[in-house]
Amino acid sequence: ELETLLFKYSSKDYILPSSCLCIGTYRSSMMRVILLLFHIFVLSHPRCYEVHALAPESSASREVSSSRLQVSSLVPPPPPIYYGNANDRRKESLAEGNNPLISLNLNLDAMAQSGAAPRAQELLQRIHALYQEGYYEVSPDTVSYNLVLKAWKEENNPEKAYELLQDMLLHQTEEIQVDVISLNTVILAFAKTGNYPQAEELLRQMQERDDLPDPDIVTFNSLLYAFSVSPDPSAAVQAENLLKEMMSPKCDVAVDTTSFNTVIFAWSQVANSEDLSPARRAQQLLEHIEQLSAAGNSNVDPDVYSYTTVIQAWARSGQSVRAQKILDRMTARGLVPNRFTYTAVMSALAKSGIPQKAEEILDEMMVAYKNGNTDLKPCTVAFSAVMDGWARLSNVDKPEAATRALALLNRMKELESEGMGPNARTYTSVFTALAKSGTWEACEKARDLLQEMEKDYKDGQAWLRPSVIQYNAVLLAFARSPRADKALKAAEFMKLMSNHPDPLCRPDTITLNTLLMACANAFGSDELKTKSFRIASDTFRNTILLGADDTSAIGPTSTTFVHFCKAARRLISGPPQRHLILRKVLLLCCEKGLLNHVVVQQAQLACQNAEEWSEMAGDLVQYIGWKGTFQATSLPPQWVCNARR
Repeated sequence: ELETLLFKYSSKDYILPSSCLCIGTYRSSMMRVILLLFHIFVLSHPRCYEVHALAPESSASREVSSSRLQVSSLVPPPPPIYYGNANDRRKESLAEGNNPLISLNLNLDAMAQSGAAPRAQELLQRIHALYQEGYYEVSPDTVSYNLVLKAWKEENNPEKAYELLQDMLLHQTEEIQVDVISLNTVILAFAKTGNYPQAEELLRQMQERDDLPDPDIVTFNSLLYAFSVSPDPSAAVQAENLLKEMMSPKCDVAVDTTSFNTVIFAWSQVANSEDLSPARRAQQLLEHIEQLSAAGNSNVDPDVYSYTTVIQAWARSGQSVRAQKILDRMTARGLVPNRFTYTAVMSALAKSGIPQKAEEILDEMMVAYKNGNTDLKPCTVAFSAVMDGWARLSNVDKPEAATRALALLNRMKELESEGMGPNARTYTSVFTALAKSGTWEACEKARDLLQEMEKDYKDGQAWLRPSVIQYNAVLLAFARSPRADKALKAAEFMKLMSNHPDPLCRPDTITLNTLLMACANAFGSDELKTKSFRIASDTFRNTILLGADDTSAIGPTSTTFVHFCKAARRLISGPPQRHLILRKVLLLCCEKGLLNHVVVQQAQLACQNAEEWSEMAGDLVQYIGWKGTFQATSLPPQWVCNARR
């Protein structure tokens, strides 16, 4: 009777491991009690066992399927692998009334989706052992194993998935056969971690071995996905080479829109303002899709994601005009831009130095959202794109850009309850805008905002946890302020960082270099200059000492020497003492392999004539004259070997 009630009142939205499906297979009354207790636990903790239908992903959901999409870029979703519909399996189990195999697979599916891969594999192994000992009616089947492979994939543990695949290959039976879903799952597990060599190795085995199924479109798209998320700079080229292989007559797969979109994304990831060829290649692939679609290829049709990714490629390249043209082509085709499309366009406008246009688009999105169009609800990334634009534009001649960034921040705070509040990166953009404005009050305003950020984090807003990145941005505001005592104020602020209870907020190399920058730009009375140079000397000495400590992540860079040379040049009044210090600094810089043209330039500016340069430069004078130009190739390589570090 209890079992009947459990079934009668269990919610259709949750998996209930069916006692009446399993109970008949166990011969112990104790096992019956354990199963019933487990079912009661499931009913008490339903969120642990939620079921989501495993239907193939539609193109409409493509742009919102990845959580990373809302953080950084339009990361394509992994190719969908269809393991069957869990809800259909549940209905089937209820209809049949006694099917322990379906019950097992429902449990494995629930564990796969709830991040319990070790438990899923343990259950699989125990049921297999019970079957072999005669305590379970049926053996786990291929679906059972594939669901555990899926569980390891979802936990980003391809090594465990590969081990289980090898076990399947060694112990294949009539019930357990390695199929294309098994291999695709393991390939995708490697792909999700960017391990494309291992993913490609499995695909090639499927092509070459007679005992393995042939690869299908999901197999190839999984490998394309591996290339697209890999940090390898050559991954985009390799992705396109694989796409060409897929389109060759020798390959028996039909290339689809996902194939092209994934390669377009790979090119968009390496797009930059110095080299337009990646963005250009992304657009050429988009044009190829358009041509194939126009020729009647039903498998290929450019969608919103296709155009948005190309827009993003041009945005990364700082080409707002080209991004706008792609948007126009998209709308002319009858496709409706979504918030990610507009965010990419705003990013392009911001990087092109016209954030006001980007903010106009943001305002239009807000109006559409307020009027009921939730598809155009701006996210934090959209606001941050505009804010980055104002930060880029901000300087001493345009302090109003920092004011606009602050206004956006306040606007986001008001929208916190609607999911459009600021995050740590948002604050970084505001701090940067304030720092670049170079105004007297910028450093105090930045410091107050940082304290506000700290308070909100302590009050439970975990996404506002500050780090050394935000602290360095505030320190930069002190370094670039018009205050004569900027070095002293910056030193006080760095002391707070050094004593911060959170290790993520403590100084790093950038912190020390920024403090040196504050000293190098200090001015005022002789007494104030002396204090500023003392801070510079102590900071420089500590940086060199930390660099000599193998356990420290802090050490000098070429920038360290640039700022200290400038501090010595501007703050030491007596030429003999100044030249003596700079001579030692240049010698140390060469020993560290950190000499570059800016270090040499600062040293040259400290000299009034060639004689002073000859006295100060030491061996360097053999290669560079007082007004000579820096040529790294003409210098001893050990002097410049670390200059780009």
